[in-house]
Amino acid sequence: MSQSETGNQSPKTDNRLLLLDPNDNVLGVARSIRAGEAFPIEGQYVRLDRPAGIGFKVARIAIRKGDSIKKYGAVIGVASADIGMGQLVHVHNTQSNYMANTLVTGTIGDLNS
Repeated sequence: MSQSETGNQSPKTDNRLLLLDPNDNVLGVARSIRAGEAFPIEGQYVRLDRPAGIGFKVARIAIRKGDSIKKYGAVIGVASADIGMGQLVHVHNTQSNYMANTLVTGTIGDLNS
């Protein structure tokens, strides 16, 4: 199977996982993966210790505590613990870099006009 047939990902990566940008160190889960199920990421088989639903993230590579988490080609957070390849990347092992930078002023009436 060629890269063009598999979309954005390596043919050696499970087709339930999506690489959104070549610089990302996480993969998006497009179809659920059961806990304990073996699946390949870039030719290496890994197992999840917990289920991963649609929209979850798994580590594309090993990520060390303090390293940036990259999705969509942008930093979305920092690893708060070491994360092994194929492990879930979520609130239990990351710290978000999100900062609200939009301030809404006025009243509800202003927003509806």
